[in-house]
Amino acid sequence: MKPLKLALKSLLPRREELLPGAVALVVIVALNALMVARHYDVFAHNTRGGWWAMYLGHFHVSGYDPILYLVMSAWKVLFSGVRHPLLLWMLWPAAELNKWLMEAAGLNCAQLITAAMLTAADAASFIIMHRLLRDVVGVGRGDAALLSALFFSFAYVMVPLVVPDHFAFSMTLLLLTLYVSGRRLRAGRPLSGPLTVALFVATAGVTLSNGVKVLLAQWATCGRRFFAWRNLLCVAVAPSALLLWAAFTVGSVPKERTEADVEADRTQQRRLGLPPHASDTPEPMGTTGFLNWTDASTPRLAAAVENIFGESLQLHRDHLLGDVWFTRPAIVRYRWAASYVAEALLVALFALGVWAGRRDRFLRLCLLWFAFDMALTLGLGFGLNEAFIFGPHWLFVMPLAMAFALRACAGRRLAALRCAIGALALWLWAWNGTLFVGYLLE
Repeated sequence: MKPLKLALKSLLPRREELLPGAVALVVIVALNALMVARHYDVFAHNTRGGWWAMYLGHFHVSGYDPILYLVMSAWKVLFSGVRHPLLLWMLWPAAELNKWLMEAAGLNCAQLITAAMLTAADAASFIIMHRLLRDVVGVGRGDAALLSALFFSFAYVMVPLVVPDHFAFSMTLLLLTLYVSGRRLRAGRPLSGPLTVALFVATAGVTLSNGVKVLLAQWATCGRRFFAWRNLLCVAVAPSALLLWAAFTVGSVPKERTEADVEADRTQQRRLGLPPHASDTPEPMGTTGFLNWTDASTPRLAAAVENIFGESLQLHRDHLLGDVWFTRPAIVRYRWAASYVAEALLVALFALGVWAGRRDRFLRLCLLWFAFDMALTLGLGFGLNEAFIFGPHWLFVMPLAMAFALRACAGRRLAALRCAIGALALWLWAWNGTLFVGYLLE
């Protein structure tokens, strides 16, 4: 009973988290309310069907898909089952709840249920990020609040807080994995097999590639013991087989898209005057399997400047939150030099933090995760023309690295570093907040 009591106690917010957590919750609820209000009159009053054409015809926020709205309105495989093997099953209770509400109240409550789920995940992400900074990195309360505010000011942390896609849940689970692993590293204890399996199934069940990060976390805590064949069989082979089985047994559920869905999509595109895809669709490295998702044509340097460390951190005013499959070019440039100055400062602070914590095992784990994401994005070009939407999978590494720079400084250098981080957080909240809220109010 004692471990259970300790686990339940750990879920409660600490006294020092109440004020920053309350501020974060107000922002999260407000943004989710704006997202719901944006399409409520159209989405809530349709309980009859035609979900694909309705949601895809009206919902356009960057490259995100209205997966949660679609699945909760009609429990179908409306996304890649291989890339998200357990997501459909995880959403089944919410889909059943919405089905009952549609029958009882005559309203499609997919938006409201989604907003509630996202709010819970977003609030958990804030608390876990704060605890990572306090318990694992070891910075003070003020610095933890400052870096948490900076993290949530990033454009593609702010936007995924409210879009009906899987990224907010993925971010929460990755932060939880880092927190558990970080505490084990600090205590000199390995990440146990059962705990690794639980984290692997949950994170990879939402997004398959996240499973690699869980395995890297156990490697960081276990060292050579990770490569023991019994351990690999238990923590990698068996859960991977389970996820593949789950992905390929979704055949018992209605298929991803019917011919009627495809034709409805085309009709909606013609009605809205939208092209079937952008003119600069990337050329893949191959046309079979996963190679079809790669990108051999998008220029890497421009994508790194404008997409990975650009749009991910601060929105472009031109083609604001546009979708590359419709009207947004793969590369969009900022209008003003100030945007590039802010980007350069953020990257410089990130690099400073990496140097300051280069010998720390926890930061090395974070950088392994970052390297894995960059190998997929910059190396293989996976989603490179819209790499910013994958920001929730790695952007937390930047403030965590900066925390090591804060921890290593003192006196005037520490004061200057805090001022720089605070100024950048204010700039990003003003810039991204104004553009995003303006977009939601259109």
